[in-house]
Amino acid sequence: MKPLAATIAMAALWAMAQGAAAQTGTAPFCLQTNIGTRCIFSTMGECEAAKGRTTWPEQCMTRTDAHGTTGLGERPRPSGPPSYPDLPPVKPEDLGR
Repeated sequence: MKPLAATIAMAALWAMAQGAAAQTGTAPFCLQTNIGTRCIFSTMGECEAAKGRTTWPEQCMTRTDAHGTTGLGERPRPSGPPSYPDLPPVKPEDLGR
């Protein structure tokens, strides 16, 4: 039983470490890698210079692009016909068929 508990504890610690490493920093430019996103660069040039030569495609982006924004832009337009929840449903006999 103790080995199982130790394995579960190790897995939990590993998962927490991965989550903590997923997004770091508050600088305006970020480097996105397979490990996570690091927003630690003050210019796009610094980020580009920090990109390594790995098999994983690394990408520089703005912090806004990396983390997304809320409350900006237009409201999404509904698709399909408008719904009228306060009206009764249409019955086949109402359509004259």
